[in-house]
Amino acid sequence: MAKCKSGRCGCKARIVSNVIQNMQGNGTCIDVCTNPIRETPKVLSIMAPLIYDEIGINLCTTFPVGADLSTAYPTAVSATARVLNVSYTYGDGNVMIETITGRPNCFVVTLSNLSVQFAVNLYDANGRLLGTVYPETTYLPPEITDATYDEDTNPTSVELEIFAPYGISYDTAGDTPAPNIHYVGFSLENNYVRQGLNLYAMAKVLGLGTDDNAITVGLTLVLQSLYFAGYRVESIGKINTPKGSLIAPDNSSCLRFVAGDLLDLAIKPLELGPPLCEEMYKEECKMPCTLQCGVGAIDDTIVLPGITAGQPENPDTTGNTGTTN
Repeated sequence: MAKCKSGRCGCKARIVSNVIQNMQGNGTCIDVCTNPIRETPKVLSIMAPLIYDEIGINLCTTFPVGADLSTAYPTAVSATARVLNVSYTYGDGNVMIETITGRPNCFVVTLSNLSVQFAVNLYDANGRLLGTVYPETTYLPPEITDATYDEDTNPTSVELEIFAPYGISYDTAGDTPAPNIHYVGFSLENNYVRQGLNLYAMAKVLGLGTDDNAITVGLTLVLQSLYFAGYRVESIGKINTPKGSLIAPDNSSCLRFVAGDLLDLAIKPLELGPPLCEEMYKEECKMPCTLQCGVGAIDDTIVLPGITAGQPENPDTTGNTGTTN
């Protein structure tokens, strides 16, 4: 077979990983390309999303709940909220990402004008779900005249410094790549993490106004830098997936018994008399114990077969040796 000796011929070099090459050359003749190894690995090589830095803030504001509670949900007395999505744009007065001068591994992220959409569940006094509404409001409004603005709980903007040693992600859809922050939420488009900067949010209802149809929601925003990296981790085997049962709950115990093993008398009968002397076990033995059983009984010791009083003669000999009081 002709071998490629120079770049002038049409041969292509085939590169094989060192792992596969060593397995084929160690005398075992294992070719994973034709015979994959089937056993539980001791170590897993995984690609994991690792958080390098994160920082969070708390905000709070009051906004319309998005429904006439007295008409649509007259028995509503409480609510819970979950963040579905946070949308924003980039530029002055919105979200900005800037490298810190002289500190290339860190960035300043300015958050402003965040449009937050919630899924708000409404409940009655007995905790029954009445319905779900989906209000949307602005956190960190760009203007102090905004209805949700508050100098202390919901200012116009915040600046967060974050350590991102491998850089940030970019949106390359336009003519010029632009810095990007990915929001991790619960919609079909954003329920995953990306390499670079990620933003996620959690909500807590602090008050529900049934008279003015308003809701007060505290919002936690967390900014994190995340990168994928390969790691080796110890494995203790695959997970055991629990199996669901089609048996009706009312009859499950009886059906399981009928389909199960037969009952059996499992308690051991005593072997009365020498050499085990198990009848002695029924006695309450208070020190000193004078019961004697078997051969070679001593003052306060019950000597059972295979057990000698005191220390064994040969300490290296294993077996049923020693003293039983």
